[in-house]
Amino acid sequence: MAKSFTDNEKLEILRYARDHGVVAAAEHFNILRQLITKWNRKMQVYKPKTPEYPTEKRIEVLRYAAQKGPTAAAKKFNVSIGIIELWNREHKIYSPSLRKFTTENKIEILNYVKKYGLMEAADKYDVHASTIVSWNNKLHIYTLAETYSEDKKIEILTYARDNGVTAAEQKYDLPQATMLRWNKIYNIYTPRESNYRHCTEEQKIQILQHAKKLYDNLPADIRSANYAFILIAEEYHVTKDQLRKWNNKYKLVPLRARSKAPLSQEVIDQAQTALTSARGRITRASRQSGITTHQIKQMQKDKKISFKKGTDKIKTNPPVGRKKARLIRELIAALQNSK
Repeated sequence: MAKSFTDNEKLEILRYARDHGVVAAAEHFNILRQLITKWNRKMQVYKPKTPEYPTEKRIEVLRYAAQKGPTAAAKKFNVSIGIIELWNREHKIYSPSLRKFTTENKIEILNYVKKYGLMEAADKYDVHASTIVSWNNKLHIYTLAETYSEDKKIEILTYARDNGVTAAEQKYDLPQATMLRWNKIYNIYTPRESNYRHCTEEQKIQILQHAKKLYDNLPADIRSANYAFILIAEEYHVTKDQLRKWNNKYKLVPLRARSKAPLSQEVIDQAQTALTSARGRITRASRQSGITTHQIKQMQKDKKISFKKGTDKIKTNPPVGRKKARLIRELIAALQNSK
């Protein structure tokens, strides 16, 4: 079972973090940095500091991100991914476009999962765990080594409640999305937002007004609500999700439309094949292809893919008698009209 800490022990660790830094405290007491940060949000022993990085250091971080990925760079240099993206918008060291994985790449990653575990593969290849799971649902390279009983699920969720979801993810090699799905049933830990600062309506407006000032002072090429939220979130001990939620209500910080990358023909063909195989069932087609239901519906709306029930019925259920004669007449008429 996970070690529980008393309030006095937490205070001792937080004071050490205040004097020597969070990384040093995590190594000294052999605990996760996320756990120290979580305690400090409630006990407010120290104020988080954002280190100043000169241009040379920023470029070093960005070059490492170009080679290993932003997630690996964030872990190595102890910088948030949002800050790395912000620097890259300014210096343009690496391309922020989405990585494309071939079938061979996916099989390599899934074989690594088979040997070393899901989260180890996610860290090594800088791929989200849920993405790897969706690949395996299609390719079936590895199988789950353990079927989780109800008691085991409760044990994992209890650990997540006491030590944080990130710590539970690393200890039990489980995606956070899986634990979140279980928690909706058992309700062991509270949602993430409740662990952060609770603000009144006046405080929310005041924070958003500050974000608006930051937004106005950002250079034109990187000016966006998202980056303003990144810069202000740590100062007020809130999350970007909270700030976006508040801004959707009060609309103080302008939002710019996101440009959507065009879908490749390969993705469209993959969606069409899955939709046909699933006999028009969008949810099943999404599970088979790994493409979201929203994308499949949008492709149907844009008439890039389609599923004709009548055609499918003719292929799989040959008609007989009068029905067969009528359909043959309709087919002959259609062929004559096409000439």
